[in-house]
Amino acid sequence: MKTVIFDTEAEAAHYAADGVARIMAKKPAALLCLAAGHTSIPFFDALIDKGLDFSQARFVELDEWMDLPHDRSGSCAGFLKIHFFSRINAAEGNICLFDPLAVDGEAECRRVTDQIAVWGGIDYLLLGMGLNGHIALNEPGCGLDCPAHVTALSKTTLEVSPKYFGGAAPPITRGITLGLADLTAARLIHLLVLGSHKREICARLRSLSAPDSELPASALLGLEHAELVMDKSTT
Repeated sequence: MKTVIFDTEAEAAHYAADGVARIMAKKPAALLCLAAGHTSIPFFDALIDKGLDFSQARFVELDEWMDLPHDRSGSCAGFLKIHFFSRINAAEGNICLFDPLAVDGEAECRRVTDQIAVWGGIDYLLLGMGLNGHIALNEPGCGLDCPAHVTALSKTTLEVSPKYFGGAAPPITRGITLGLADLTAARLIHLLVLGSHKREICARLRSLSAPDSELPASALLGLEHAELVMDKSTT
């Protein structure tokens, strides 16, 4: 995994957005998978600045809180709608979201991964990294080759979750997520890590020479099609 470091968060975000622009110039119907989280906001802004036509683009949700309706403030789908989908000309039928209220989680995972296959695989993947090294909701201890799955949320994830809900988080305990096997199969992967609060976990990731299941983001190590995109405050 290549590492690129920029002076500012905006420069790092624009670099990642340029990756999307290059892909869509060649493939207007590219399948994009974009993390929902505060790190993604400057990326979304940069992507909007590119003035791209998303009318043919396809999107698949990376992860979602389980047992929380999409229209509940703080849902990943709601975050994407507010900060990105409402600002572009994406076709509703080209957006595949997890159903967080699905009774059969395994079947729901199969539905989403089957849709990815129908659409020809993920062309571009934007990831953030949690304070415990998770990517999507693949928590520490997750198998490095795990498929999409329903997962118990870690203590760290539960501790930081209130920031998504503007205060106290609802009583969530589970998430549904694409697995590390799904993520590493994407054709271009940007792990966007911004801000001094991510310095410690980023240093830990960069110190590893091989993947470690206790730091899920390390599954990207050794991948020629993955890049760690940082700003200087993260170093």
